[in-house]
Amino acid sequence: MWPGPALLLLGLGLGLGLGSQPTPPGPRGLPGVLRGAPGLGQGMKSSVRDGGTGGLSPRSAPRRASLTLPRRCPSDAAARVLLKLNSSDPAAATAMVSCQMACIIQPLKINRKDPNAPLILSRGEEATLNVTVGWHCPDASVIRKSWEYFSVASVNDTPDWNRPVLLPQVQVTKVSSLHIPKYALPYGVYVFNFTLSITRWDPVWPKVTGSDSIYIWVKKRPLKAVLPGDTRATVKFSDELILNGSMSYDPEADIPTEGLRFFWYCTTNPRYYSGNYVLVTQDVCHPEQETLNWPWAVGPILTVPPKTLRGNGVYYFRMVVQKQNRTAFSDKTVHVLQGLQPKAHISCTENCGPTLAVSDRFSLFLNCSSCDSRDFYSWSILSGTGHEVMFDWAGQAITRRNGPYLSIKAFAFRNFLENRLWVFLTLKSWGGVTMTLRHPIVINHGPQVGKCKISPVSGISMVTEFAVECSGFKDENLPLKYKIIVSELDSIGEISSVEENTLGSIVYSGTEPITPVFFLPVGTVTDHYIVRLYAQVYDSLGTFSQVTLQATVKAPTVRDSSKNVLQQLLNVTMEPTSSLSTLLQKQDWLQAGYLIYVVTSVLNNIKGEPELQDDRAHLLEHLVNQSFVITMNTVDEIAQSVMVIIKLTQKASDLSQVLLEATILWLRQANQALQAYQRKHKHLHSQQIEIVSTGILTSLSNLLKMINPYHMLQDPLFVVESLSDTMLANKVPGSKTTALRTSNFNMYVEKVENWNALKVFRNESLCPNCLHATLNASLVPGLPPNAPISMMFCEFTDDPFPWLTYPENISTDVVGFRMTAAAHNGKIIEITPDTAEVYLVRKDLTLSSFNLTVGPAIKSDGFSKMTVGGISFEVDSGGIGELLIHIVTNVTVLFQALVYEGSQLTPTNLLATFLVPHDIPPIAKWSGLFDPTCSVKQARVICLSSSLLRSIAQRRHSFKYNISVALQASRFVFKPTNKLVRIALFRVHCLDMDGIQSDWQQSTCTLGEKTTWKIVHCICRNGRRSRRQLASMKRTYHRLHTHFVTAKKNPKVTLDKVAPQKHPLMSEEGLSWKQRLNKWHEYEMKALPSKAAMSTSAPKKKDFETSQKHEKADTQMSNKNFSNNNLVDSEDVPPKASSSQMHTTESVKKKTQIILPRWCVYIAWFLVFATSGISSFFIVFYGLTYGYKKSVEWLFASFCSFCQSVFLVQPCNILLRSGTRTQKPKYCKNLSWSSKYHYSEIRLHELKMTLEEMEELHEDMAYVRSLGMYQPISEDKIQILRRKNRIRRRSFLFLSYLVTHFIFLTLLLLLIFSLRHNDSFYYNQFIRHRFSMDLDTVMKLGDIYKWLSGVLLPLLHNDPNPTFLPDSSSKILGLPLMRQVRAKPSNKTCLLAKKFVQSSVAGEIRCHPQYGIDPEDTQHYSSVWNKAGKRSTDKASNGFTYKPLGKKWVYYSYGALNTYGSGGYAFYFFPEQQMFNSTVRLKELEGKNWLDELTWAVIVELTTLNPDTSLMCSISVVFEVSPLGVVNSSLSVYSFSLADFNRNTSAEIYLYTAILIFFCAYVVDEGYIIMQEKASYVKSVYNLLNLSLKCMFTLLIVLFFWKHLLATKMARFHLADPEAFTPFHAISRVDHFMRIILAFLLFLTILKTLRYSRFFYNVRLAQKAIQAALPGICHMALVVSMFSFMYVAFGYVVFGQHEWNYSNMIHATQTIFSYCVSAFQNTEFSGNKALGVLFLSSFMLVMICIFINLFQAVILSAYDEMKQPAYEEPSDEAEAVTYLCNRLKSGFDFLTSRFRDKDQSGFFVDMLYGQPEKNTRRFLGLKARNINGKKMIYLVV
Repeated sequence: MWPGPALLLLGLGLGLGLGSQPTPPGPRGLPGVLRGAPGLGQGMKSSVRDGGTGGLSPRSAPRRASLTLPRRCPSDAAARVLLKLNSSDPAAATAMVSCQMACIIQPLKINRKDPNAPLILSRGEEATLNVTVGWHCPDASVIRKSWEYFSVASVNDTPDWNRPVLLPQVQVTKVSSLHIPKYALPYGVYVFNFTLSITRWDPVWPKVTGSDSIYIWVKKRPLKAVLPGDTRATVKFSDELILNGSMSYDPEADIPTEGLRFFWYCTTNPRYYSGNYVLVTQDVCHPEQETLNWPWAVGPILTVPPKTLRGNGVYYFRMVVQKQNRTAFSDKTVHVLQGLQPKAHISCTENCGPTLAVSDRFSLFLNCSSCDSRDFYSWSILSGTGHEVMFDWAGQAITRRNGPYLSIKAFAFRNFLENRLWVFLTLKSWGGVTMTLRHPIVINHGPQVGKCKISPVSGISMVTEFAVECSGFKDENLPLKYKIIVSELDSIGEISSVEENTLGSIVYSGTEPITPVFFLPVGTVTDHYIVRLYAQVYDSLGTFSQVTLQATVKAPTVRDSSKNVLQQLLNVTMEPTSSLSTLLQKQDWLQAGYLIYVVTSVLNNIKGEPELQDDRAHLLEHLVNQSFVITMNTVDEIAQSVMVIIKLTQKASDLSQVLLEATILWLRQANQALQAYQRKHKHLHSQQIEIVSTGILTSLSNLLKMINPYHMLQDPLFVVESLSDTMLANKVPGSKTTALRTSNFNMYVEKVENWNALKVFRNESLCPNCLHATLNASLVPGLPPNAPISMMFCEFTDDPFPWLTYPENISTDVVGFRMTAAAHNGKIIEITPDTAEVYLVRKDLTLSSFNLTVGPAIKSDGFSKMTVGGISFEVDSGGIGELLIHIVTNVTVLFQALVYEGSQLTPTNLLATFLVPHDIPPIAKWSGLFDPTCSVKQARVICLSSSLLRSIAQRRHSFKYNISVALQASRFVFKPTNKLVRIALFRVHCLDMDGIQSDWQQSTCTLGEKTTWKIVHCICRNGRRSRRQLASMKRTYHRLHTHFVTAKKNPKVTLDKVAPQKHPLMSEEGLSWKQRLNKWHEYEMKALPSKAAMSTSAPKKKDFETSQKHEKADTQMSNKNFSNNNLVDSEDVPPKASSSQMHTTESVKKKTQIILPRWCVYIAWFLVFATSGISSFFIVFYGLTYGYKKSVEWLFASFCSFCQSVFLVQPCNILLRSGTRTQKPKYCKNLSWSSKYHYSEIRLHELKMTLEEMEELHEDMAYVRSLGMYQPISEDKIQILRRKNRIRRRSFLFLSYLVTHFIFLTLLLLLIFSLRHNDSFYYNQFIRHRFSMDLDTVMKLGDIYKWLSGVLLPLLHNDPNPTFLPDSSSKILGLPLMRQVRAKPSNKTCLLAKKFVQSSVAGEIRCHPQYGIDPEDTQHYSSVWNKAGKRSTDKASNGFTYKPLGKKWVYYSYGALNTYGSGGYAFYFFPEQQMFNSTVRLKELEGKNWLDELTWAVIVELTTLNPDTSLMCSISVVFEVSPLGVVNSSLSVYSFSLADFNRNTSAEIYLYTAILIFFCAYVVDEGYIIMQEKASYVKSVYNLLNLSLKCMFTLLIVLFFWKHLLATKMARFHLADPEAFTPFHAISRVDHFMRIILAFLLFLTILKTLRYSRFFYNVRLAQKAIQAALPGICHMALVVSMFSFMYVAFGYVVFGQHEWNYSNMIHATQTIFSYCVSAFQNTEFSGNKALGVLFLSSFMLVMICIFINLFQAVILSAYDEMKQPAYEEPSDEAEAVTYLCNRLKSGFDFLTSRFRDKDQSGFFVDMLYGQPEKNTRRFLGLKARNINGKKMIYLVV
């Protein structure tokens, strides 16, 4: 034997022996092991850390075994052989080395404090590393110790072992020690590796190596944020707060404070400081803080001035120090103490008497000198008992509820029942003090409202005498005063602060309820001459109630001439003894003013005849002069005078300039009188003053229209200024803007506090172009700190200064403003704001604008995707300002504007390029040779700067030159058009005026960035303090020259002339009208042989020739069938043609007429009344036998019947018959050709005519005969008539279907109502409440007995009323049943028990049987579960006897876990017996362990009947034992009713009969349709919908009869054996299914309604859009379903163990679908919050943000695409509805005398047919479309 195999066997044996040694346990795969570290042999390791930041990644750790000595070593020779054989196994080789040579290195360790963390150093720190080293190697030759350094990106990163770094400053002090000096390592992360290697003497043995590594992190030390002192500080409200953070430093920097940045934050909630982060929140310390950042902090020192922070508050400051990427913070809590309590009290400014007049405004304010603008106010109304009263603050308060001022509208307290109230104010000062103040009020409601009437109600001005009588007004404060006011609101301006403007002329003011007679002015023509009157009744305290009256008053010129009327007016006013002179002498100013008012009203309604002009002007001048005589001491006299001036200036075009100036002066005096009254009565009548101010403004508006534009007149402006002072005197800060509007100028006034001036005129809906001003009140000299500012803004439609420099160039409204305030001494301070922004509306938008022709660009290949257009214009750069080019268009494409110098469009002339989007300002690209800055930055407005214009002028050496602009855009037109784009070229300058005396200037106001062609934005800055400024706009024009770019025209689609079609009876060609008429006459004569024939004279040759001349007459008139026109029908023939002579061959027979005389009418009415009287007598006589009362009732009934017949039935009958007859118009076609009667006999034998007259007559007749109405009908018109016939047939068919459908829908709704859903709901709630008590406490089997004894038995046993539920009328039907479903005993061993439990115990563990898998126990037991016996028949002992499943009446019980049949071990309850009996029987069951570990479910079932509501209720309580051992309880309650087929007691049988008839009709109709359409039936979606509806209907009928049969059988069974359990639950299940089917049937029926609503264009459009988008919707639904299932599965797997929403797949699906509608609930994700946040965020991104929007995009895109096809496709439904509406309209036309309007309204047509998309290329042209299965070609024009 060779030695090799022997040694091999020996080696294998030794190897097996070595391999069988057990390896001691050691660490495997520890984290932090450096893979492949230098010096590490196979199997060597160096553990740095076990997780954390100090070690290397566990993935880089090699797996190795520990070094152990073998138990037995081989011999030397064997060892060498084994070493060679096992050279492929390093572990074996190492073992051999260790065994043979005993060279061992103990685990190396670099000493450190925390083995799991890196060594963290700063550059200024030094460190020394020591290594613990140990080894045993007797045959060591060389022992080498070395350090290597590696740089890594971060801790735990594995270094590149082949690329060490050099660190020359690091010193190795000893072999196993290393010193790191200061500043030796740059910033970063390093790995220091120590390696020990031993080389053996024998070169055969491998080198033994060991190493260890450590991470060293050299980083900068954190910054130090230092706020000295305690972390909590307390300061007074009036003290300054200083937080000094200057001691903060950077420990790493040479200069510690260099480069530090400080940020200060403040909040009232410290939880928003999250570590080093500051969250964004609204819990700020100061109202001007938008975030937590303190906006006024600069540098390391924070200085908070006194009273900056609210008193009595705690504030959390944080100072954050930042330097590059390092931050540090320091917090300070500051407690600000409460400030001093302000001295305040409530003061009254209006309606301040002992009682509050309801009819006046009520104003209060808080008089507080030490209050701050940051204080919080809250007003409320309290009752006398101190409870807050509900008040409409938004609608009835003029000011805000939370301001220092309170103003309440008039009549706001009208509906308050209490008279004594408190106005309560809660003041929370900025100092932290809370105060409550009260102001008592006593309400005077005014007189109780009565009635007023005017007599007569109509008349003539200055002729009819009117009077007003009032009655029923009651009040305690007498006497009552009556005031009658005539109001004409059409001639008076508007005011926004008054809900009902009662300004008018006062007719009467006195204490008498009946007024003296008076005249009324002429009513306005637009209101049908109606004059409105207000009757105001005052009590002695000044509160009034108001009633509105009206009368119709016409001008006296309706009955007399203008001259006589004018003379009457002269007599009334100008005579010495006239009425006006008498009233003025008596100083009865009110009546004198009213007379002037009425006379002026009549004068204004006299037509301006030339001969009356002098007298008219003289009278008008006299009236104006007399109006100046009226004194103005009271507000009524002022109002009367103002109304007189309004009426005098309403149409006073004849007033001289002197009178105009005098009238304006008088208006100033009237306003001054109003101010004097205002100062005298400070606390009264502000609303009345505002109403009178409206009249002054209206008079001024009338006068401004008549002022000579070349005459300088300043008084109107003074009136405006003075009037604004009057309006603002009673205003309070915080009230809404008051707008006064007239026809030619508007005025807006508002009063604000000086710190709130920025928010004035911010009501854009009331004043969209009002002043926006800024003001620093502290810079206004002499302005008190708390003084409110009054602001006035006015808009003039016409220039109020036409005599100034720029009258012809003013092209916008002129606006003016004024700001004033009151000093301490009452002096008015004029204020000019710092900046004022106004928006001026242009007057004429047509000047300097033109339509631009745009079209496709021309290319060599004839195709282009661009739309281009261009303009060229001349510019005069001598003007000032930018040149603006506004592109006005509704097209939203992006334009590119190329600006060229000159008229040549060459690249060298290109100046600038603009990108012009539709929603943002243009983006310019300039050449860089000039300044492109422009003030205007508005979308679609291109601004050519002044620098550009000047540079062009310099190059051209001329101020005038041309500029060309080319526009480019993506293609949006296919042919040149000038209808889409309009260009406006303009220059604007804002002018201002410093006071009225100066001229317009351009120095102060500049152009704003929001300027457009329609509105000019002007910004005026305060260069000096002036009184007011008025701004306008100056416009310059440019000469235009437009270039057009055209393209080759496409050929138009035209239609050839349609050849006329011949009528079947007129086949011959070339026949004249006369010949055709003869042929038609012969045809009619043959058709009527029995009638006498009419012959006409033979046509003369001249007549024939004349008719030939007119054969080509106009045929475009509306033409009827020729057979519908008769020779005697002259309705459509000119008058001359009606005089043709008729000749008859035989005498005609006249129709006799019988005409009764007039007196027969009286006889007829006498007979009617006589008959009625006699009948009444006999009715009373006969009724006396039944009693007097019955007789009177019969008489009254007869009288009502008579009145009903005469006044209602007969007129309606006449109207109905007349309307029916008008439906069939009588045309000539209704008269036969020949008849025995001749209704109109014309005899002209004696008429002598000249030859010329006869020739003219024949020519006219020939012309008429050649008209289209006498021509044969064409084939096209026959088709049109056939189509109309089809439309008529389809219309009535559509109407019948529609009516039938709605009748069926009504029957379904009645059926649903008969099922008593509402009663069922409440009955279910009642039963559920009774039986669900303590169900949630049942957790184990023993708890079931407690629930049965404590809840169920008291419900079943009612001693006062057995078999009824307690405290209800619900009767228990039969016996309640309790049954147990249990498992069959078996030895079922759990599978897992064998794996986790010892074998001896595993066999004893039994698993709970599962329902549906394991067999059910169906055996009978006697009294316990372990002994079987015969089935017991005694119900009292039931409980162990199995009740099999019912075969006759099958039903199921539904639990939370499973569904159970009707079988089980039954136990019955006896409600008629005492509860003690049931309690004892339950105790017996519990004692016999009726419920044990084999129990699956316990089911309690019973049925109740409520006779009051005819409802039965099936009740099931199911207790289920879950596999976890927990009992799940569920309660099922279902109420249902049974049909009543008794005709005597119920009307339901008629409903069921009607439904059954509809069912039969529907089945027959659907069968007929299937037979007609056959295979094509299933191709229609509408047919499938109908089929589904009919199937649902059939199923409903089947279920209905099934339920009725079940109910009938069970009722009989229950009546036969009332002491048995009757399974009414089977009926409830059938009823449940029937209601579900009924719901689906109702759904389909309502859905079918959409089919009948397709006559609406939008419905058809929606249908086509859904059909077009259906593929996209399906695809998107598939994608969404996939993603939804993905989220469902993920949520179920990840969160299912902890979240109820994901506990099973159904819950997970419901939760995901709720997320899709953004119903995020219960999203805590307590199991894994991080993964939950990721789950929700990804869902929101993917599902909500992407897929749902994609769904919408698919539908909307299809909607846009289908607009034009839906418009083009004809609709049978729309045509049917149009026809029916026309028929309905014509049917009701007889009710009015107006002619029928055959043109439908545009709204109706758009609603039915829609509108085409005019911007689409598919709008016009020849179309081809499949319509009803046929390809139709039509033309859209």
